[in-house]
Parts: sequence; C-alpha cells; structure tokens
Amino acid sequence: MQTLPTTLTASEARINLYNILDEVKMYLRRFVITHKGKPQAVVMPIEDMESWNETLEILSNKKLMADIRQAEKDRKAGRVYPLRQVIKELSLDERRTDKKS
Repeated sequence: MQTLPTTLTASEARINLYNILDEVKMYLRRFVITHKGKPQAVVMPIEDMESWNETLEILSNKKLMADIRQAEKDRKAGRVYPLRQVIKELSLDERRTDKKS
C-alpha cells in the first residue's frame, strides 16, 4: 500500500477513502481533509477521539482540576506517602496489592 500524505483535499480523500481508513486502522495515522484550501476535518483512530473526549471531560471539571493541581503541589513539596505505609495505615492485606511499589 502506498502511503498517503497527511493532508488531502476533499476530492483526494473521496478517491482514497478506503486507503485512508486502512492507514488509520493499521498505522494509527491521522489525516486532515481540506475544502477550498482550508482544513475542514480530521480522520483519526477512534481511540484517539475517545482519549481526547476523556481529556476534555477532566479539563472541564473544575473541582477535579483543582484536586490535580493540589496533588501536584503536594508531590513537589514531598507531602507523599509510600504505598506500604498507606496499606499499613488502612489495614489492607498487603498480599492483595501490587508488589511493585
């Protein structure tokens, strides 16, 4: 299969639609479709779109973003607890947790 350019006119995209879909699926490529010389649409893997939507949901949640910013400040200031200490304080069975920590 011949690799397509990442930017195509609407006419080129129409001619190469199945090739575009194959490259999106097999190589996770993204394509910009132009109309009258201006970008109008993007064809990308569905997983990319789902990831973008999840990111937008997080970014639009003011409370969650405030919590994330505070957690980052705490981490930078060294206000963190090792997993083993958390497990011990919460009286969790250490055998049920991931031993990588």
